[in-house]
Amino acid sequence: MTKLQAIRWFMRYVTGEEIIIAKDRFNESNYAMDISNEVPRLKLPRNLNGPSDENDKLFRQDFVARCPMARGFSNITLSLLHESGHWATRSVMNVVEYAKQVCNTLTQEEYMNVPWERLATEWAICWLNCPCNRRVAKLFEKAYFGY
Repeated sequence: MTKLQAIRWFMRYVTGEEIIIAKDRFNESNYAMDISNEVPRLKLPRNLNGPSDENDKLFRQDFVARCPMARGFSNITLSLLHESGHWATRSVMNVVEYAKQVCNTLTQEEYMNVPWERLATEWAICWLNCPCNRRVAKLFEKAYFGY
């Protein structure tokens, strides 16, 4: 199984829907979920194995502080779960308000505290709280990393 196949399988399991992985890639470290489609459309960083930047480290630190069990999962797993959280909570997201908040220059800490960013992480944490979901996440990591 390739890395993209593993991501597609995991995201299909998490969201319960077929997923589109965008052909256009972001910069070295950004993930994004396009919620304007009828199906989830995931944007991945250009380099999936790239080094973690400061924003990645702050994201992980925030996630683990809110969910200590997340320490045992890889950055990609936490990022994919967070993006799935955007899909799962899209019905409560106010796109106009979100755009107003994120179009300003924000630090990573400020960005993580935008209500819809916090909500996506909360959803991911709830997903991880289920033991069977944690087993699936570990299966994903085994397939993704090849161990």
